[in-house]
Amino acid sequence: MKAGEAASAYGAYIRSSAWRDSVARHAELRLAGFRCRICNRGRSEVRLEVHHRSYENFGRESVEDLTTLCSECHAMATEALRRRRYRDAELPPLVDTPRVLRGRDAPPCRLRG
Repeated sequence: MKAGEAASAYGAYIRSSAWRDSVARHAELRLAGFRCRICNRGRSEVRLEVHHRSYENFGRESVEDLTTLCSECHAMATEALRRRRYRDAELPPLVDTPRVLRGRDAPPCRLRG
């Protein structure tokens, strides 16, 4: 599944009654005391969301796959996880661009000092 398709499937699932009515989702909210597990603010103060700690069981989550966060902490956690994935991603091999542009047999470029 491509990234765009995965994001679309994720969004559709999160908006679905299957997610809203999920036993695991409701169990996690109750276990957290209807409070954000990071900042400890409650549902009377903030909008609570249930974050997927893992996507291995996406669509058939257990309570261990989920954690309750307020919308602010959820946004920060999501951004931090994205940065970590980007940082840890393996870079493709670097290409000697001038050599590619001039041809494979061209001598390497020399920088002037």
